Amino acid sequence: MTPLRRTIAALVVALAVAFPAGAYLPPASAILKRVSQRRADLAVATVEVRGTLTFFGDAARHVSAATGLPLSGPELAAPAILLVKLPWRCRLELAPGGVTPANRPTVSARGARIRGMQNAPQARALLEGVCALLGEQGGGGAEPERSIALRLASQGVALNEVALGRLDGRVAWVLGGRPPRPQAWVDKQSLQLIRLVAPLAGAERDVRLLDFGSPVGGDAFPRAVELWSGRDLDARFVTEKLMLNPKISDALF
Repeated sequence: MTPLRRTIAALVVALAVAFPAGAYLPPASAILKRVSQRRADLAVATVEVRGTLTFFGDAARHVSAATGLPLSGPELAAPAILLVKLPWRCRLELAPGGVTPANRPTVSARGARIRGMQNAPQARALLEGVCALLGEQGGGGAEPERSIALRLASQGVALNEVALGRLDGRVAWVLGGRPPRPQAWVDKQSLQLIRLVAPLAGAERDVRLLDFGSPVGGDAFPRAVELWSGRDLDARFVTEKLMLNPKISDALF
């Protein structure tokens, strides 16, 4: 093979890796219908997720000032509990040792209403993003994707635009326009919503759900949730234990 042909072959391979599914981009309605059907198959109604939540930099200082929890250098780390009850009810509790459940710093979401930790916008943004991505059960009705589509549209995502992207090494459909316009990302393989870039808790932020199918979270919840502001990592929740379909009172939201 001549040098020119080797160069052309290398370019072809590079393009194939960069754009593995460029031949066809389904409309957002078709993508979200697959997401809805996938969720219906999983039969998840509630989840209780326990893990460690770490805030970094300015986010750590804001949360420390709002909650009284101590910093460890530039970070604040604490055990945390995430509750999700479908549809559209979510709750985040910081659960450090020595603090009773009644006194835990808490933020909750019910639909578009968010309560708690008013002076810790990063905690509110993390929960808002998780709820927007995971808050609908899916399935049922003539348009099972409608509820998810309405929620994403309410976050500013333009559902008439679809592109391709990569997150954590995985190919995804990207719903919405080019940055800085809001976007929602759907993993092509797992058919999970994995990313939301949108105004969250009053500022443009980026919530990422990483590694569905892990031994801990399975297909019900990702191994990790990250909150980004531009190029800065604000917070990271790492899943350590998951309870599937526990009883969760509506009064918590």
